[in-house]
Amino acid sequence: MTEHVILGIFLVIPLLIVAFLFSDELWQEHRHLHDMQPMYVRPRRIDWHHPLRRHRDRL
Repeated sequence: MTEHVILGIFLVIPLLIVAFLFSDELWQEHRHLHDMQPMYVRPRRIDWHHPLRRHRDRL
């Protein structure tokens, strides 16, 4: 019985530490993204031609 408790402690405590550190890292990244000014991204031009027609025009 005590072995199960000790094993559970050694398994749960590192899991809690990792979960806490990971959640803190996610929180910092979330704050960093919202603190920055949004950057303007030019919309990409989509080529709607058929792939064979696209390659034929390049030749």
